[in-house]
Amino acid sequence: MQNAFPSLLEQAQERDADRIRIWVDAAPASLPIVAAGVRAAITRAPEIAEPETLAAEATRALQAYWRTLSPTAPTPCPVCIAIDPVAWSVTIEVDEAWHWTRTYAVASPEVGQQPGENDSLGVGLFLVRRIMDEVEYFPQPGSNRWRLLKRLDDALPPPQSDNPVTVVKLDLPASYRYLNVLGECIAAMLGGDSEIANALQLATHETCTNIIDHAYAGDGGRIEATLTLDRPHRTFLVETRDQGDRTFDLTLIPDRFDPTGPVLRSPLLTGSALLFVSATLVNAGNYLFNLLMGRWFGPAAFADISLVVTLFLVMSFITAGLQTPAARFGALYAADHDWQGLADVRRWAKRRAAWVAAGLMAALIAGSGLWAQFFGAASHWMFVIFGVFIPFYILQGVDRGLLQGRTRFGWLAVTYQVEMWSRLILSLGLALLGLGVNGAVLGIGLSFVAAWLVAQRVGKDLPPAQTLAADVSKEIMLFTGPVLVAQLGQILINNSDILIVRRFFVAEEAGAYAALALIGRMVFFATWSIVTAMFPIVAQRFRRGEAHRPLFYLSLGIVLGGSLLIVAVTVFFPTQIVRLLFGDAYLAIAPLLWVYAVATMFYALANVVINYRLSIGSTGGTYLAIVAGVAQVATLWVWHTTLAQVVWIQVGLMAVLFAVLMAWDWIGHLKGTQPTPTPLAEGAAG
Repeated sequence: MQNAFPSLLEQAQERDADRIRIWVDAAPASLPIVAAGVRAAITRAPEIAEPETLAAEATRALQAYWRTLSPTAPTPCPVCIAIDPVAWSVTIEVDEAWHWTRTYAVASPEVGQQPGENDSLGVGLFLVRRIMDEVEYFPQPGSNRWRLLKRLDDALPPPQSDNPVTVVKLDLPASYRYLNVLGECIAAMLGGDSEIANALQLATHETCTNIIDHAYAGDGGRIEATLTLDRPHRTFLVETRDQGDRTFDLTLIPDRFDPTGPVLRSPLLTGSALLFVSATLVNAGNYLFNLLMGRWFGPAAFADISLVVTLFLVMSFITAGLQTPAARFGALYAADHDWQGLADVRRWAKRRAAWVAAGLMAALIAGSGLWAQFFGAASHWMFVIFGVFIPFYILQGVDRGLLQGRTRFGWLAVTYQVEMWSRLILSLGLALLGLGVNGAVLGIGLSFVAAWLVAQRVGKDLPPAQTLAADVSKEIMLFTGPVLVAQLGQILINNSDILIVRRFFVAEEAGAYAALALIGRMVFFATWSIVTAMFPIVAQRFRRGEAHRPLFYLSLGIVLGGSLLIVAVTVFFPTQIVRLLFGDAYLAIAPLLWVYAVATMFYALANVVINYRLSIGSTGGTYLAIVAGVAQVATLWVWHTTLAQVVWIQVGLMAVLFAVLMAWDWIGHLKGTQPTPTPLAEGAAG
């Protein structure tokens, strides 16, 4: 705020005076709110001999001037309160056009003593969660944010003006002393002392206390707050923002009265647990699908089904390339409660997804005969059927990303469950009806439709979409590039071998190899949860400036230990494993089982390095993965005399990839060349 009286306020600022700013509408209804803030600031100021008398005098002067303000002013009216302990003065300025200054007598230390800066008046964050209907925390160095929402009852006082929504903005020192300014403004907005006002004051006070304790660590600073009384929707919203360099996780702060509360009620932990359980069930269901199909159809027909499943996994490279950006930008708009922006992003992303889906559908249907000949498939119809349904799979990636960004983990888990169970039930049912491989492919396609219908729920409460701003669309495109690179590397490494074997080997050998890959990849899927858990924790520690390398080494150790255990089982019991899962028709792959597990072990370890580096903002590992994926395609295309040769080539490539990644990471660590944490607003395009 510009200052029309530098001789008073700017000199006070140079002397580190306590300054409080309040922005309200220039209307008569705002006067009680401003007056409450002025009284609270003066009565809590240090060393004032008669604070009540001075506060009354300031309030009378403020009331006299406020009557002269135009109630139709287009912008909020700024009010600045400066308390100068050096000049022993209080200055109030309104709208850069009026100011009032008085000196005060200094009280003795024992009179009017106020709580010091070391007094913690908080009563426990668990009370905040119980008092408020919604509590959200967005940790970010330099821009920590809290959002507290309270739904009001029928005792809400009538509005004092034509505006049904009252918005008050404040900027005050991060000090216990002046937290009551917020509380008094809340009470004035709600028409005085009430049970709801007391609850809101308590929750706001505790939240700001934790900002002072943790974001600033008691070293001073400022807190910005916005108070919004929305009468039509009967809600009171408190939003705070600070510029503290430290962040803290709500779930890591022990409650003063309920130590187990934060952990048990943390949305982060409950959401992660829900998705972990859902992913476990989905993986189990997908394995069951492949096992039943392999036993039912035999190696030759299973090779065709495995081909379609592999194509489906390859398409997930595109779907993930849509889902991840949608999740990130959906989270940004959801954090600001900008539902219009969220709707605009959804329409923009779905339109581009539709163009991609149309191209893939045309390529699969028009080229079905060519694909059948290239891969040696029994019929071209499975490519036609798959092409018809692929748009539903591509489009649902956008809505799944938005569900993830809006932290609607329950519905996100439902989409995966619906897809897996419908695929399992429909494919088996259609195959039982005598439709064979084409029936199984039709069941896979219908599962895409079922998941797409559920994912559509993300748009139920969004407003009609408008044109997305050009700069936002550019940000999304820039972010999508590295995501696609990372996904493409994973797809090439995990699936190119199956496609190449299907291209060059007879159907029986290709089906046996598909079964080998399915069993061998248990190493990757069994250890993926470690990477999933490591990623967000390392990212949070990195942003806070805390040690994160120990988590990297711990994750490597756990993945290595789990992988070696699975490899040992495949070494000692290969025949029993193959016979149990697929039957005697697949026993030829038993000697190669441990070799494929070793190859997967090296890739699982490499994946830990890649994701660790991504979590701290380093994308170089994704490009190394692309190089490894291309190398795998090239070498297997040239050398594929036997299945054993195919597997051993992958062992060598994945071992080299892991060694190169470890060397790259270690050199970067020794040189100290790692990214620096940046605020979210500055790194939005990253």
